Amino acid sequence: MQFTVPAGFVAMPVGASTGEAEEAITARISKEARQTLDSDPRAFQNLVEDVQKVSQALERSGALYAGTCVRTYDGELSFGTPLVSVTPFEFGDATVAANGIIRSLTAGRGDSWTGSVFDTPNGPMAVVSGVKSLQIPAEAYSSGEELEVPVAEMQAFLPVPKGAECQQQCLVCINFTTPREDHWDEYCDDMADLMRSITFDEPSPNPPGTRPRGAEGEERAPSSTPAEPDATAPPIGGERPRTPFG
Repeated sequence: MQFTVPAGFVAMPVGASTGEAEEAITARISKEARQTLDSDPRAFQNLVEDVQKVSQALERSGALYAGTCVRTYDGELSFGTPLVSVTPFEFGDATVAANGIIRSLTAGRGDSWTGSVFDTPNGPMAVVSGVKSLQIPAEAYSSGEELEVPVAEMQAFLPVPKGAECQQQCLVCINFTTPREDHWDEYCDDMADLMRSITFDEPSPNPPGTRPRGAEGEERAPSSTPAEPDATAPPIGGERPRTPFG
């Protein structure tokens, strides 16, 4: 599976070792922050351990990509986090599965959540969006009081048929969250571009270690590299969707 991450997003390590977690932290923190951590080696080690735990958890969950984006819109600071994962999932018919996902998620999350099914070159994709409350514990906030932060979220689910990427059905999940509800439109463009860019490797017509029938004496040619996503391809559903972000 291939996809294009929009500009401005920085990848988080997935399945990182201790050394890789340390490198990721060192590459991101400022010189001043590093000097502070150097004066307290235990604090830096705790940070490395926390990053590695999250990284290993991402790998166990089937994450292919996790990232962050910090930017400004009209002079206002904005923050967003995308996550792309894949998990084995026996869904039967892709269209039935996509519509079932919409009904299940929107019914169980309240009136603030909406959803639609979009036709894509890879099949039907279920997209839901809404607002949830994130509870920040008192010990994690400077005021010493528990804080409730509204977070806007989009989730997209693409049922992948058997043979499109592996020998079993699976579900590609794209999750995006931001505490800046007023920046939905800008992030919508990014996530729509990511969803349109998804392509899959062509499955081999022959099991590993076998030759095509009638070609026992011939060498098999290497499979071609999948083409890069066409940046001029029409958006999902034929027009740029604003509905994933309400």
